[in-house]
Amino acid sequence: MQPKLALFPALSLLLPLCSHGDIANEDETLELIYGSERMVSIATGSEQLLYKAPAIASVISRQDIENSSANNLNELLEMVPGLHISENYFAGDAIYTMRGFFRDPDAGMLFMINGTVINTLQNGSRFSSLRLPLNNIEQVEIIRGPGSAVYGADAFVGVINIITRQHQKGQEYGVQLGSFSSRSAWLQNNFKLGQWQSHASLQYQASHGDSGRMINRDLQNFLDNITGSNAGLTPAPLPDAFNVLDLELNFSYAHWNMNQWLWLNNNQGNGHGIPGLDVIDPDGKLDSRASLSSLQYKNSRFTDNWSLNMRLSYLDYRNNKKQFLLPEGSIAPVGNDGNLFTSGIRNVSFPGGMINKTNSNEQQTHAEITGFYYGWNNHSLRLSSGYQMQKYREDEARNFGPAVLDAGQATALSQTTDISNPANASLPDGERQVRYISVQDEWDFITDWTLTAGLRYDNYSDFGSTTNPRLALVWQTNYNLSTKLLYGRAFRAPVYKELKLQNQLGFNGNEKLQPETIDTLELSFDYRPSEKLRGNLSLFGQRAKNLIYAVEDTTIANTFTFENSGTQESIGMEAEINWRIGPMLELSANYAWQYNRLLETGIEAPYAPAKQIYSRLDWQFKNFWQLSPELHYIAGRPRALADTRPAVKADVRLDVMLRYQNHYNNWDFAIRIRNLLDENLREPSIGNDSISGGAALAGDIPLQGTSLLAEFRYFTGR
Repeated sequence: MQPKLALFPALSLLLPLCSHGDIANEDETLELIYGSERMVSIATGSEQLLYKAPAIASVISRQDIENSSANNLNELLEMVPGLHISENYFAGDAIYTMRGFFRDPDAGMLFMINGTVINTLQNGSRFSSLRLPLNNIEQVEIIRGPGSAVYGADAFVGVINIITRQHQKGQEYGVQLGSFSSRSAWLQNNFKLGQWQSHASLQYQASHGDSGRMINRDLQNFLDNITGSNAGLTPAPLPDAFNVLDLELNFSYAHWNMNQWLWLNNNQGNGHGIPGLDVIDPDGKLDSRASLSSLQYKNSRFTDNWSLNMRLSYLDYRNNKKQFLLPEGSIAPVGNDGNLFTSGIRNVSFPGGMINKTNSNEQQTHAEITGFYYGWNNHSLRLSSGYQMQKYREDEARNFGPAVLDAGQATALSQTTDISNPANASLPDGERQVRYISVQDEWDFITDWTLTAGLRYDNYSDFGSTTNPRLALVWQTNYNLSTKLLYGRAFRAPVYKELKLQNQLGFNGNEKLQPETIDTLELSFDYRPSEKLRGNLSLFGQRAKNLIYAVEDTTIANTFTFENSGTQESIGMEAEINWRIGPMLELSANYAWQYNRLLETGIEAPYAPAKQIYSRLDWQFKNFWQLSPELHYIAGRPRALADTRPAVKADVRLDVMLRYQNHYNNWDFAIRIRNLLDENLREPSIGNDSISGGAALAGDIPLQGTSLLAEFRYFTGR
């Protein structure tokens, strides 16, 4: 009998004889029974055992990352119950659909790196085309559900916190080579500067992209048919090349931690262009750069009964984009304002293509102070307050639109014109200030019962204020079952483009927008009959109001304004299991089901899968060898109301990771294969009922075929 397992019957006999006061630390006792337990800090702001956290949460550990076939964060997060990662946006951006809420690109999911928010003001989401390598990620924490009572805006249906690696013994070097001319290299170094412990990470990833991702028809083919031009470039492969550099420096001493992160993405392919107006763009490129600096002071014993956490961060994000919305030689219907398809249409020739260039810069300064007070018996009180300044600036040049192509011209210039007048710009310069305060109490009011109650107030300089509560009741039903009943309200603030957009292909912002809100009720059971078997079942229902959509103007053709115009209701469940079948075999699997309905139309919410299945089997089949097959099932995805095409068919994908790892050596080797069976996988394109076939990309968006990556790592000083 294994030592931990042998403790189980003995402790089971002992525990009933002990009063609550006899057990010095209940968490330690539970860990003796069940083995090492994952910790999560994202649920309340302080570290807790996962099964006791007052939220439906997931943790992806470093071991999960090692065992996965994933090579970047988007691929890794596909293992999270209820989270679907789809590619359906400009320059290959991924859309994160949580519990059936499909956003464009994914506003409503809060992203953090080491607790610092990186959502942008312009889109309310991650950086454009953010591709994060995995070698410097220690753990990923995910809240599946609302988080605004702790984190504020955009923690609408989920929160993701990426925790990077810090100082540890030794150095690591690695290289990868594989399909589509994919290559990557990284190094990690740990050193000391006086009393400061330091960690440095440098990662590089690049790929030419899968040339087999063929687009057979796009918007330009439709224009060729109605105007007599011959400018279409299809059939052609989807341009999805990228070059990513990721640098991180971390310094820690006593209660202080300093972190500097630099992320670069150069010559990113433009993919299939703007959803709904999709055109293959092999000549356009996107260059992005993000710099995040943070300073944190954290003292768990600042004074008697008080812990203190102070954080100061500065984010600088730059995006240089060149788009060919239409290729050279195109002829297109242009309205009086110089935009495609708007009122007063005339045919305009674009001998040099329809070109848009934007250089945008966003800066965010964020200061926060949080204190925990433990002086009240059986209470943990959290107080937090903060201030955030967000600034946005954009330089724009184009050969269409107001002040460029609005004077009845029949031929557009082949070069772009700088847009210097703010009245003609797509997004004028601006800023947003946010002030907030929150309070939360965790009360152990009866043995094995904890009530968490919290409230956060946010004040925005551009639309006003919002208050969001939470309640969580956690019952340690017995030593192998915990039960959670949770309620939370969350909000999504209108993003800058929804408030201020103008003169952009018929889309206009609305400064009268109010935040979207969602109320969620959840019931969860965490059952662990032994250290070898763990299961979780979560049920949820939610109602979202004031959802922001682009609504077509009834008086001006093909002109849209963002409005609070939607209500969405949903119910669902998520089931998880982790089973150590034997000493060399472990199964991790989950199943998610959801149904979302748009109340105004009565139809199922589009683009999100109703069912998802994920499973991974970790098999150490021979000394130092491990095989980890992963199975992904994504159910069919419904179309939008006016899209008459059949629903996107269900997808099944098999991935494999094979690793040789001899702990007596200072190197290891792995092979990662995705889409092993080379299935023809598709993600839905956005419908457009004014185009024959129902969409610019009537055949949807092809995903990557079979890919193989060979990996070699070398370690020193361990």
